Amino acid sequence: MTEIRRLEGHILYDNPKPHVRSRHSYFPGLVKLASGDLLATLMIAEAFESADGTTYLARSGDAGRAWTLQGPLYDKSASAAPASDCMKAAVLTDGSLLAMGYRFARDDPEQSISISETGGILPGDDIVSFSRDEGRTWSVPETIPRNRPELYELSGPPVALRSGDIVAAGALYRMPDGSNPSGQIGVLVRSRDQGRTWDDSTVFFRSAAGNLSPFEPRLCEMQDGRLVALVWAYDQAADRHHANHVTVSHDDGKTWSAPLDTGVMGQASNLVWLDGDRLLTIHAHRGDEIGIFVRVVDFANDEWRVVTECAIYGAGSDSQTKAGQSAAQMFKALRFGQPSLLRLSENEFLAAHWCVEEGQGKIKLHRLSVR
Repeated sequence: MTEIRRLEGHILYDNPKPHVRSRHSYFPGLVKLASGDLLATLMIAEAFESADGTTYLARSGDAGRAWTLQGPLYDKSASAAPASDCMKAAVLTDGSLLAMGYRFARDDPEQSISISETGGILPGDDIVSFSRDEGRTWSVPETIPRNRPELYELSGPPVALRSGDIVAAGALYRMPDGSNPSGQIGVLVRSRDQGRTWDDSTVFFRSAAGNLSPFEPRLCEMQDGRLVALVWAYDQAADRHHANHVTVSHDDGKTWSAPLDTGVMGQASNLVWLDGDRLLTIHAHRGDEIGIFVRVVDFANDEWRVVTECAIYGAGSDSQTKAGQSAAQMFKALRFGQPSLLRLSENEFLAAHWCVEEGQGKIKLHRLSVR
């Protein structure tokens, strides 16, 4: 019998002096380095959408039990234009690191990222940075060119494929005026030269009716070569949340299947290959079941079959989003999200997510056994 057990919990970041200044943390990402250390990326900001939000790094030498805050990924004072950013890292085949994400232009520090008057999002850039010393120093982030006018929501970590290519997936944010000229699709960006140049011609997600945006997409390469994308499916026109959907590629991400409804009413989610045809997935739930849930999924024949599941955080709490909310209202209501999984050993995993507790945005970790 397959079993998921939560072994213990840890804190990656919590404001040490909330009575002195406001410092909240969101959007964690974890990688395991060749040295055995763990490196985390996380956004630290005065508030959820404040203009000072930027990517920080934290390091652990004991498999995630204790963490040292290293500092910002890069020096924002060197940038001519004010911006907030969020990036996540991946370990490449040569042991170097690549961090990818996006930044928003913050010329007006009083303007939120979501523009309530139009339903749009601030303009910005997709960006990439590199490290060759296990994340201790990084290059100044460079802009990734786009062939579409919308900013790509590259909120998940890039994935270094066994083919040597690097890929990342993103939904399309609405333009500042609220328009969406390219439609509600998911775009795969690919580099064949270790991040020096990028191709964004591939669409990995397009619903049959064209009405679903694949927000918070996450990628996983299975041992048999399948590339799987798991998304938060949201109908922007109808303001309706749908169950998480998956799409699958059997040719290194060049072509993709039609979206498959998983039946899991989750928002942000993530996945890793477990063994054989099995995936380990993690979802931030809404609706009747609120919390963060981990599942073992049998994905044989590209079909989603849940083997077992376990709630690891927040079960029974109040719903954080409701039907009919605008993006601005939804951002204000969120209380936890962006869960992810890192494999530590054959049977042990570390789950990470952000949450707001006692008014503080913090990063929590859960050590899991899957057998």
